[in-house]
Amino acid sequence: MATDVEIANFALSKLGERSVVTLNDDSPTGRLVNLTYTDLRDALLREHAWNFAMARASIAAHVTPPTWGFARAFDLPATCLRVWSVDNPNEYQWKVEGSQIVSDIGTPIKILYINQITDPTKFDSLFVDTFAAFLAAEWAEKVTGTAAVRQQMTELYMAKLTQARSSDGQEGTPDVLEANLWINARI
Repeated sequence: MATDVEIANFALSKLGERSVVTLNDDSPTGRLVNLTYTDLRDALLREHAWNFAMARASIAAHVTPPTWGFARAFDLPATCLRVWSVDNPNEYQWKVEGSQIVSDIGTPIKILYINQITDPTKFDSLFVDTFAAFLAAEWAEKVTGTAAVRQQMTELYMAKLTQARSSDGQEGTPDVLEANLWINARI
């Protein structure tokens, strides 16, 4: 399993850059890595419903309801990067506002969400590969000084992301597409 430093160095090697010893290296590249690594990791986790990062929660309503518009507020788990779905058999409206879900859904609310995974030993191997390409694309212009390398790394990242999404999508029973009000209105 890869470490954070190994992932960062994997990205730097794609750019022809020297490795860092730690994420806190006191070099221009080390400072760039230190400044951006965590935020870019969370951005990529939030981008896709990575199977290894999905979590479920059943959340009781907060004691204080929203001021207006909805009957209940539900505090999101501290490590929730993105709510992927809400178990909502009655099709009530819901929204994420700040660190809560607001809705008229009864309590408790059941959610599927993208969990903030910070331990790189828990990353899927395709996520590691995609993450390194994403880092290389984000760092390319700062490290190499050329937009052409950034474009090349962005294309690599997009190809890796497509491959990873495809593999993730093949692990499990396919989701059934159900008609909703919008689809029914078109018929």
